[in-house]
Amino acid sequence: MKVKNVFSSDLFEKQYEQNNEPSLTIPDQTLSIKQILERYASGQSLEGKTPYYDESDSEEYYPDPRYMDLAEREELSQNFREEIQHIKTKAEKRKEKIQDETSESE
Repeated sequence: MKVKNVFSSDLFEKQYEQNNEPSLTIPDQTLSIKQILERYASGQSLEGKTPYYDESDSEEYYPDPRYMDLAEREELSQNFREEIQHIKTKAEKRKEKIQDETSESE
């Protein structure tokens, strides 16, 4: 049985990651250390200047609640409740607008 360590690592086959896809990086999107620290201190996002992906093409990501702790589950459920309430109020406003338009045309 072979044991892999610092001295015998050259005896084992190397398994490097192969990247055959085109690069999605866009030049001039990096932030300097100063910019990162300023953004962190002011509470801004530490992400790059603009996303490199098109949100219309990507599928929405929903985390799996089985792997979340109780606080994360509560936050997720609160976000969903707020989203549902927002959709309901939007639908009510749309109904009121339609009713106002139909009552004015009569």
